[in-house]
Parts: sequence; C-alpha cells; structure tokens
Amino acid sequence: MTLLSRAILALLLAVVVCLPWTAREVRADEEQQVAAVIEYLRQQETGIVLRALDAWWAEQEELRRQQQVARIGDNWDAIIRVGDDPAIGPEDADAVLVEFFDYRCGFCKRVLDDVMALAAADGRLRIVFKEFPILGELSVIAARASLAADRQGKWTEFHVALMSAPGALTEDRIMDTAAELGLDIAQLRADMESEAVTAIIESNRELAELVGIRGTPAFLVKNAILPGAASQEDLAKLVAGAREAG
Repeated sequence: MTLLSRAILALLLAVVVCLPWTAREVRADEEQQVAAVIEYLRQQETGIVLRALDAWWAEQEELRRQQQVARIGDNWDAIIRVGDDPAIGPEDADAVLVEFFDYRCGFCKRVLDDVMALAAADGRLRIVFKEFPILGELSVIAARASLAADRQGKWTEFHVALMSAPGALTEDRIMDTAAELGLDIAQLRADMESEAVTAIIESNRELAELVGIRGTPAFLVKNAILPGAASQEDLAKLVAGAREAG
C-alpha cells in the first residue's frame, strides 16, 4: 500500500469514527459506509479532515523517528569508530556525542560555540565530528583539508577557524587558514587526496544514508537524534538522556 493510500485510509477511518453511532449501525455494508463517509466529508468544514490527517502524519513521523533511532543504535559502533574521525574529549568518556556537519552550513557555524562550550564544561564527554560535505564541491574541499589538518595534529584549531570565518568559503580562504595555523601546505594537499581521507568521507556518507541523515547539523547519541541547530542546553539534555539510558 502506498503512502498516499495509507493516508486516505487513515483519514476515512478517522472520519468513520466521527459519524453518529446510528448512522454506522444502519450501514453495515462496507461500500455504503465509504459512500456515507464521502458524503459526510462533503457536508463538513475542512477542519475535521485536516485534524485527522495531522494526527495520522504525526503518528507516521513518530514511527519514522523510532526506526531511525533503532538504526542508530544498531550501527553505533561503526558511527563512533575509533581512529578515523576527529574527536575531542577523553577516550574513556562515559558518553559520546556525534555531530554530522558541513563547513558551508550556516546552522553548523551557529552551533559551533555551543558545541565547544559543552565540550569544555563536560569533562566526561567525548564528541566525535563526522565530515559530511553535502553543500557542493567547496564543502568537499574543506572536509578534505580538515581531515588532512588532523594528520598534522591541528584539527581543532583548523575546525574552529574555518567555522568562525565570516563570509563565503573559498578554496583560497581554506588554504590561507591552514597557512595561518602553521600547517605544512604541501603535505596538507597531499593528504587531502589520500585514500584514507577519501575513505572517511565516503564512509560517513554511507552511515548518514543508513541512519537517515539528510541535513546538517545532526547530533546523535546512542539512543536519540537531534537534527538542526541546538543550544548547549539542548545538547546537554541529549547527553544526559544517553547517560540515563546506559
């Protein structure tokens, strides 16, 4: 059954429930009931239809959320794999927060301070940063440069500088930022094209598709997901929920 068919069925059933009991009792035949529902809808304002459809849609959204969380839990070890993605916080942390991000994403830039403040405030938290360049070729270049900077031990500085840079991102700005931080540019460019860097980006894309992430930023813990811009308080609550769940 298609999504549209299910929506129509749910809507019809919802309206049937709203019909007077006497009306439903005298229409035992299914075909007559459907005809009665159609006639009933014609006589009503659209409010009842919209409310029924909204309720059905909310149920579907909750079902999709539950399925997404289940996929995250099933693939958690792969999502937080050790040694590939940049991360801050202790390796023996009692909670892990994962952020999928893009350097050209305005919302990702907006949450930078909150993410870093949370890391500073919670000494038991590890944050794993997953490069997810989905906004064009410059996003890919920035992601490759970031991962290459990680190989020179300056990922955090590069990440903060690039995320904080005002205006539009350009390849010259990316390289200028790397130079200002004292990175070896020749080595950076070589690492940007390495198989290891390519593998990380491709793996992140596959994981994002697997768990249903289509935009940035997206914040994950083992038992929940929080898409979009989030405050430090929102992220702290997300982490607290993960700790409670164990």
